[in-house]
Amino acid sequence: MSQITTLMLSNDAVRAAVIENPYSSKPKVQHFHMVPLPAGAVVDGEIVDDAKENVTKLIGNLITRHRYPTEHTALAYASRRLVLREANFPDMALDELRETLPFQAEGLIPLPVDQSILDFVPLSKERTSQGTILHGLIVATLRAGLESMAEVIEKAGFVLETIDAAPFCLARVFASSSVNRVQAIVNVGSSNTDVIIMDNAHPQYVRTVTAGDNDVIDAIVDALSIPRDNAIQIKRRIGLQNVVGDEKLEKAEAVIRETVAQLIVGVRNTINYYDNEHPDDTVQTILLTGIGATLGGFPAVLASSTNKVVRLGDPFRNFSLSKDVTNQNIAAHAADYAAVLGLALGKRPQ
Repeated sequence: MSQITTLMLSNDAVRAAVIENPYSSKPKVQHFHMVPLPAGAVVDGEIVDDAKENVTKLIGNLITRHRYPTEHTALAYASRRLVLREANFPDMALDELRETLPFQAEGLIPLPVDQSILDFVPLSKERTSQGTILHGLIVATLRAGLESMAEVIEKAGFVLETIDAAPFCLARVFASSSVNRVQAIVNVGSSNTDVIIMDNAHPQYVRTVTAGDNDVIDAIVDALSIPRDNAIQIKRRIGLQNVVGDEKLEKAEAVIRETVAQLIVGVRNTINYYDNEHPDDTVQTILLTGIGATLGGFPAVLASSTNKVVRLGDPFRNFSLSKDVTNQNIAAHAADYAAVLGLALGKRPQ
């Protein structure tokens, strides 16, 4: 295929891109658009029933107004109900293993198995005295939420060929920056934060912290009793800097710090758990991305709280950019486009 459309739906917007020469050594980003969504249309990564018609029209605008190709479409899926868990199984054919997953996953994932879509992603094999063991990740999410989103996308006019968990898209985007090191990719999304531990460019451990950028905005709204748009402006204006002399902004700063502190505790606990389990290969650096990564002062506070080196990720290092995309200043959206771009990297889906 010469090009694909990649999509991701978050609580705040639909993020989309048209990528030429996908799955090659240097795909090219031809177009990108962010379509804002009404507040409450998508909650925790799932489209609410009353908003489906409106969201369908907004996604359809990518076709009618921006001439997005429809034939080959890929979706990066993120949700608070998306779960990835490490698991070991006797070595067997993947088709056979996947058939047994509904029985194997019982008790391993915090979701009702009979209402979930399940998959297994192999990571490594180990020979033991008991035979060869297959180590990997069970991937699970509630069927209703994912199928509902796919239905809306296809009703908008796109032919959805591939659905991938957002953490795997992020792992592919930042794999080259994780060579010869153990690195944590921390993706602060709108409703949740993914923590992906990479060991020499391969994902080894994935957890989702159920807190994100929306929690900061909601805290400001509740504390100051102001409209959401005003809360977003205040968040961008003050971030985590010290505010003196303005009672309203001082109150906003206090709730921002309190909310961010809770998020950081979740990230720190996840990394500490991995470090304790792997004392010889602890996390060396944190690569920060996601819409919440742009909060002023956040990287420095995260570094101080985790005692790790923190740097911002560059999702464009594996891509070339069209003149149109460069003129649109896509670099300003680097933090929130990583998963969308990751859909075009790696092996072509079968």
